[in-house]
Amino acid sequence: MNIAQVLKAEISRISKREAKALISPIRKASAKVRPDVADLKARLALMEKEVKRLNVLVVNLASTQPAPAEAPEEGRAWISGKGVKALRRKTGLSQKEFGMLAGVSPRAVTLWESQAGMLKLRDATKKAIMAVRGVGKVEARKRLAELVPVKGKKASRRRK
Repeated sequence: MNIAQVLKAEISRISKREAKALISPIRKASAKVRPDVADLKARLALMEKEVKRLNVLVVNLASTQPAPAEAPEEGRAWISGKGVKALRRKTGLSQKEFGMLAGVSPRAVTLWESQAGMLKLRDATKKAIMAVRGVGKVEARKRLAELVPVKGKKASRRRK
């Protein structure tokens, strides 16, 4: 035999043994993880299938249910100065007239319109503004006419 071949064979054998020693811990770890990965893949597939089934149920349920009527929640309404100004202009009312409908002074309406952000209002005032929200110009004028006493008729005062 040739010495070069013997050396080559020995070097190959030793390098294989060293490589095997280095890779052995990694191989063991990956062998332990493989069943876990397979189990997780199977569980994921089951969950995706269940999500699809539930989505179909939700769509079917939503189509059979009547749409809920949208009712504004008066206690949780967001009223801002810009909103008051826009509402007042939409209804075609002056600050004085809007104040009469809301049960406040014209000065309060002026202050509201100048404030930025959400207004901190009493519940009764907030309720009055929310009542004006859904009306147009004609209805706002009707409500205002009901509040304003008829000219010429003064309230009788008794003197003692």
